[in-house]
Amino acid sequence: MRSRLVVAFGWLVLMLLWNAGAAPRAAAAAPRVSVQPIGGSEGTACASLRAQLARLVRAHGFQVLTSIARVEGTGQYLTLARDHRLAAFVAADLEEHKIRQTLTILIWDGGQGSVLGRWSASGPAKQLPKLLGKGFWKHLGPALEKARAPEPSVLPPAPTVRMGDASVVD
Repeated sequence: MRSRLVVAFGWLVLMLLWNAGAAPRAAAAAPRVSVQPIGGSEGTACASLRAQLARLVRAHGFQVLTSIARVEGTGQYLTLARDHRLAAFVAADLEEHKIRQTLTILIWDGGQGSVLGRWSASGPAKQLPKLLGKGFWKHLGPALEKARAPEPSVLPPAPTVRMGDASVVD
């Protein structure tokens, strides 16, 4: 009986170690996406819609970054993507009308800096989160899956030169 417990415990330890090693590898392999602050009107509506966008993207296997500040010009996307190894940017603007709000979302490719997808949802402020939950992945999921991070700009290794082979040119 005691040997069975030892074997079972050994298997349990091996499984825990195996799973502990697999989790960081899976997280590292997930494409990184920046969910930008929502432009337009300020307030808790923008913050909650941004949090919902981050949850929707994360739920489909992406690693979400919300720490990158909103950029003023789209020319900055390529540099940010290279610096942070980002596959895509999710940028959104919220327009408030008298009785409706319109949320427009763009998916920017990190590798090319081009727009891969655009979608707008419009409705009363209370209905916008529901519209976002139902329509985001249906309309923008394929664009987000196409996004690729830029190739790393790593210099190739320099050739090895021995001290005796180096010469000084005057």
